[in-house]
Amino acid sequence: MTVTPSKPAVFPVTLWQQYLLEEAAHPDCLDDLRDRWIITSAYLIQPGIDLRRFKRAVEKLRARHDSLRIRFAMQQGVWRALIDPPGGDHIRLLDLPEMDDDRFLAEISAIANAAIPIVDHPVSDFVVVRSGNRGDVLIVRLHHAIIDGYGIVTLMDDLFKFLSGIPVTAKAISHSEYLTRFHSPVPSRREITEAFWKEMHQNFPPTPNVGRKAKGLEPLYQTIGVVDQRQLICSTSPHSNQQLENRAGASGISPAMLLYAGFLESLCQCYDLDQVMFTSHVSRTDTAMDTYIGDHTLDIVLPYFPAGERSFADAAEALRVNFMNGLAHLPSDAARKGTPHEIDLIKAGSYPRQFSVYQPRVASKQNKSVFRAGYTADYGQPQQIGPVTVTNLDVRVRRRRVSELQLDLGVDPAKHGFELHYDGLGYTEEEIRKLADMMCHLLELDLTKAIAS
Repeated sequence: MTVTPSKPAVFPVTLWQQYLLEEAAHPDCLDDLRDRWIITSAYLIQPGIDLRRFKRAVEKLRARHDSLRIRFAMQQGVWRALIDPPGGDHIRLLDLPEMDDDRFLAEISAIANAAIPIVDHPVSDFVVVRSGNRGDVLIVRLHHAIIDGYGIVTLMDDLFKFLSGIPVTAKAISHSEYLTRFHSPVPSRREITEAFWKEMHQNFPPTPNVGRKAKGLEPLYQTIGVVDQRQLICSTSPHSNQQLENRAGASGISPAMLLYAGFLESLCQCYDLDQVMFTSHVSRTDTAMDTYIGDHTLDIVLPYFPAGERSFADAAEALRVNFMNGLAHLPSDAARKGTPHEIDLIKAGSYPRQFSVYQPRVASKQNKSVFRAGYTADYGQPQQIGPVTVTNLDVRVRRRRVSELQLDLGVDPAKHGFELHYDGLGYTEEEIRKLADMMCHLLELDLTKAIAS
């Protein structure tokens, strides 16, 4: 008897997914922007992967998280999320011959970072690369439309638990449940939420004469134009990092928030700005979403008012308060790209996402994980998980940022330093180095190395 496979369930897309789909379909959208939305990781497993166990683990993972089974398609002029039923073999098997370390890592990185089309195509990909005596490599590739930073930690936790035989108990939040419960503010809070953001943005300053605008270029309001993505990676001394952490603890401000304030204050001082609007990326607004892997990226736009060196601590505290108030009024369309709220700001002469601050790894989630040692391990550092040795491989590539200028922090920003990512068409390396020097001066950090590329 032939069993007819179940048809996919059809659901609306989220606002974030709608934005990505419209962006990808835009005639002026470039491949480097589409490629930005790939989240990938690669792990060397020694002596190798038990393929039968791994397939069972992925089957359980896909059954538990329906975001992994989403495909996007246009139906009757509307974007839809098609969720396929569980089941089937969804592991790609590849083989690599023996080769030297440099070529091996380059080959793995190429596999990991290959494009993932967002339309009419699976947007999750699990790959096992057989690598001879070296071991096997597990590559997980996911489109940002179905997962965020918090979600990737939840996903990898569940995967390693399934592989290790650790029970996974709490029910995962589905795509439809997310749309119903967490996508929009509850009706009783909607008016309060909208009024908060309207007031927050009512005196939004015009686009400052900085970056692309200062160079006579059109600002990237819709982020689809040509950029020259560059970066300055700044290392700071362990002693000054510890001093920063001590000052942050004494003032009740996180090290990350202090670094955010230092970046924004430096912008104001370097470019003589009396106010700067910036965006920050938030991935969770409700503790009940702990089991949801799907993307809940919210890009809140907040002001920073410079205070000068004498009252920098007060300015940092005001920034913290603004952050906390903003987080208390989420979710909101005012914190999403491409909404009427953002379009109205742009029409009024503002540039909501010219500057951004970002901490890409979710420290709070990782620190609770039974696999936390693996999350905090440096690339190339082996970790023992049961009978196998797992080494996180560095397959990072430079991806374009949505903002013209972005401060990036790691999972523990008080220990290493910071990165400045910028559009080389809008900023010179000299400008960015000046900005980094000002940050270190304000934060009393000893800059030991600044590598531009």
